[in-house]
Amino acid sequence: MAQDRINVFEVVLLMVGVGAAVMGFHLINSVYNAESGQLSWLMIIAIFSWLTLMILFILLSLIVDLAKRELREIKTMIFLLSENKKK
Repeated sequence: MAQDRINVFEVVLLMVGVGAAVMGFHLINSVYNAESGQLSWLMIIAIFSWLTLMILFILLSLIVDLAKRELREIKTMIFLLSENKKK
């Protein structure tokens, strides 16, 4: 199977995703420590929003990968159909 090259969008998506994960965890942890280990509703909302953002980054990465795979399959099908038509 041919290996696809990593494009700029995937590199930017990886950097933004890792940055959002690290920065979000650090900010939530610092607020938790500032509140003396107390969980408030705002803290729960912040954690839920951060986890939702992480899920969205993962889903975006999967969608890009599936789109590239489908495009490759469509190109292969077009090539095979054109070869069949020539015969």
